[in-house]
Amino acid sequence: MTQENNASRQGLPPLHGLRVLDLTEHMAGPFCTMVLADMGAEVIKIERPGKGDSSRAMGDGHERNRYFRYINRNKKGITLNYKKPEGREVFLKLVEGADILVENYRPTVMPRAGLGYEELSKVNPRLIYAQLSGFGYDGPYRARGGFDLIAQGMGGIMHVTGEPDGPPTSVGLPICDLGTGMWGVSGILAALHQRHGSGRGQLVQCSLLETAIGFSSWTSAGWLVDHQEPTRQGSRHRQNAPYQRMSTQDGYIMIGASSQSIWERCAEAIGHPEWIADPRFKTSAKRMQNRGELETEMEAALKTAPTSHWNRVLDEANVPCGPVNNYDQLFNDPQVRHREMVVFAEDEELGNVPHIRTPIRMENPVGVRFTAPRLGQHNDEVLGALGYGREDIESLREKGVI
Repeated sequence: MTQENNASRQGLPPLHGLRVLDLTEHMAGPFCTMVLADMGAEVIKIERPGKGDSSRAMGDGHERNRYFRYINRNKKGITLNYKKPEGREVFLKLVEGADILVENYRPTVMPRAGLGYEELSKVNPRLIYAQLSGFGYDGPYRARGGFDLIAQGMGGIMHVTGEPDGPPTSVGLPICDLGTGMWGVSGILAALHQRHGSGRGQLVQCSLLETAIGFSSWTSAGWLVDHQEPTRQGSRHRQNAPYQRMSTQDGYIMIGASSQSIWERCAEAIGHPEWIADPRFKTSAKRMQNRGELETEMEAALKTAPTSHWNRVLDEANVPCGPVNNYDQLFNDPQVRHREMVVFAEDEELGNVPHIRTPIRMENPVGVRFTAPRLGQHNDEVLGALGYGREDIESLREKGVI
C-alpha cells in the first residue's frame, strides 16, 4: 500500500508528515501557516526570545489574546535568536529536516542575514521557501514594509469601494493579508507537487500589492481594454441590475436578479409583475440604464415588510437573495450552525476556545486540533528532537538563544 493510500485509510490530515518552519508575524504569513497547520502539517512557529510575534501584544495584551489565537492555532512554538552563532546552528538543523519555510519579513532581511533561499537551499535542496512581503522580492519597492490597508490603497481596491458620491473606502476585512496567505498556500502546494517529480524545492513569492491587483478581476480587465476608470458602485454589481443591496422595513437584503428569467420571477414575487413589461426595466441593458428609478420603485415596495418576509418570498420564487447580517445574526444562522463554521479546542489555561474553521471539507480532516502556543512552549520538545540534551537546552536558555 502506498503512503498516500495508507494515510487515507488511517484518516490522517492531508498534509500529515510535512514539517513547516514559520518565521512570520502579523496576519498574512501566520494565516498561510495556519491553513497548512489545519491541513495537518507540523508547523513550528519560531519567535524572538522574550518578545515573540508582535500580535501577542494586541487586544487585551495577553500573550495568547484572541487575535493571536485565531491565526496561530495548531502550531508548536519555540523561541530562537538565530542571529547568535548557537542560534544559527539550531536554525540550520531545523532547516535540514524541514519541507517548507515561510517568512514575511522585508525581502532584504533574510538574505542579509545569510539565511535567504539561495543559502538555505544549499543546506536542504528539497526546501520550499515561501516569501510573503508587502511589494515583492525585487523591484524599486522591495525594501519597503507593507500593510494590508496600504496595499488596498495602492492596489486599486479602495478606488472601487464605497458609494458613488463617497471617498475611496477600505474593505472591512484585511483582504490583502488574508489573500496573500491564501496565495502562499496555493504556491506551496503547487511547489510540493512539482517536488514529487523534480526532487527539488523552490522559492515561492507572494505580496500584498500583487494580491490586491490579482483580486481586481473585472475592474482591471475593463481598464486594460478601454482605459476608462472604474467608478465606485456601493453594493451594486457593475454589469447587472438588480444585483445589489436593497432597504427593507427593518434592514437590508441582497437580491441577485441578474438574468432575465430571474428578474421576471423577482418582479412577480415582490408583487409588481407590471415591471416586466415596463420599457424602463424590460431588458438588462434598460435596467442598468435606469437603475436609479429601478432602485426607488423596488425599495418602496420592499420597505413595506421586514427582511425575513422578503427573504422567504424571494427564496420561494427561486430568486437568489440573502439578509445583510450583523455578526449576531451571522453566527445564529441555521446554515452556518449546520456547517459548523465555529469549532472549539480545549486549553488548560484558556478553557474551551472558539475558532472559525478553515472553510474546506474533504475526506481527510482539515480542522482545529489545539490552541495557539505559549511563547516558547515547545522549546524542549523541538530541540530535544534535534539531539540537544537537557544541559544543552539550559545553556542556550541562559545565553538568551532561546
